[in-house]
Parts: sequence; C-alpha cells; structure tokens
Amino acid sequence: MRSARRRWRQAGAVTAELVVATPLLLLLISLIVQYALFEHAEHVAQSAAEEAVTVTRLQGGTIASGRQQGEAVLNTLDNGLLVNPVITITRTGTEARVEVSGYADQLVPFLHLSIDTVAVAPVEPPSGGP
Repeated sequence: MRSARRRWRQAGAVTAELVVATPLLLLLISLIVQYALFEHAEHVAQSAAEEAVTVTRLQGGTIASGRQQGEAVLNTLDNGLLVNPVITITRTGTEARVEVSGYADQLVPFLHLSIDTVAVAPVEPPSGGP
C-alpha cells in the first residue's frame, strides 16, 4: 500500500518539471541562434567595411566609389541579417576610414544587438612619375 501512495504523490511530477524546463530550454536555444545571427551579421558588416575601404584608399578612389562597393557587398551577403545598415566613409590625404553600423536581425524579442565595425587603411600616395 505504501508504494501505491508514494506513486500517487509523485504522479504529475514529470509534467510539472517539463512545464518549467521546456520554456527555459527553448529560451537557451533561441539565445544560441540569436548569437549566431549576430556574429554572421557582424562578419557581413566587417566584409563590407573592408571592401569599401579598399576601393576608397586607392589612388583616384572616392568616397562615392567606396560607398558603392560597400553597398554592393551588403546586397550580396546580407540577406536581411543586418537591419538598417549605415555606411560612413571619410577620406583624408593620408587615411581612409569606413564605418558600417546597424542592428542584428532580432529573434529573441528583448535583445536589441547593435553592430559597429570599422576599417581603416592608408591612402595610396599619388604617383609622381614623368
């Protein structure tokens, strides 16, 4: 009789554990996927910044050509992972600097992850040949 009572008291314990554990497990999996989306979007932004600074730093390169190259990379690689991307380019006589910023695509509702990447390179000096 005692074993029957003990089993009756524990009836539903597994269900209660699942009710608590399942949402926590789903949240953990969602956070892992959110982190992967963030990392991928950051890599896309960094690639766009590096390609844009490469074009901008060339002899005869312009801010417009760098922006065009950065936007082309974003159009090719992005697939909506980088939300509201902004490309900011500055070029001085010695340095080209490209900043790409935006937000990672949001899977977990309360996480708003911003992405800011920078690429800097020296500007090619003008050729002084005859």
